[in-house]
Amino acid sequence: MNLVTNSHIALVGLPGSGKSTIGRYLSRRWSMPFVDVDVAIEEQIKCTIREFFVREGEASFREVEQEVLARLLASSRKMVIATGGGAVLKPENRARLAEHAQVIYLSASPHEIARRLQRDTQRPLLQVDNPLQRLLDLHAVRDPLYRDVADFVVAGAGLSAVQVAQRVAMQVELGNQS
Repeated sequence: MNLVTNSHIALVGLPGSGKSTIGRYLSRRWSMPFVDVDVAIEEQIKCTIREFFVREGEASFREVEQEVLARLLASSRKMVIATGGGAVLKPENRARLAEHAQVIYLSASPHEIARRLQRDTQRPLLQVDNPLQRLLDLHAVRDPLYRDVADFVVAGAGLSAVQVAQRVAMQVELGNQS
């Protein structure tokens, strides 16, 4: 039973918070297409985000991210969208998300994410000497933005990805029944 076809479902949160994993689960549950914004960006720029970051810088990346997100949110075909962790930095993105999607903030502690991503080499913002400190800094800036745009906040501390996805599904489905 698809209770969420009236809007896109957008997942926001720090890098490594589970947006793609949870998004794939939800898309199967609700028979909706799933789009990872980072994958859509790489298809458009014809290289990895990491390569683009090195070559063009974060500001150029954020412009491409804004274009891709706007295109996805303008689609009449409703989908589950895993946003990039920094998509909320641009006010235009927050406004579009709020207007065109139910937004779920996957809240995860920087410490938990740092443990989870110890060996990750694909996330440009975390390729630093102290990834935990970077996550703490990102959380300080972005947490209020995630909360501002979110319809629901789902904390995943101590839960498996499936358990978090089930919590998200329950929140969205209950919210759409009222």
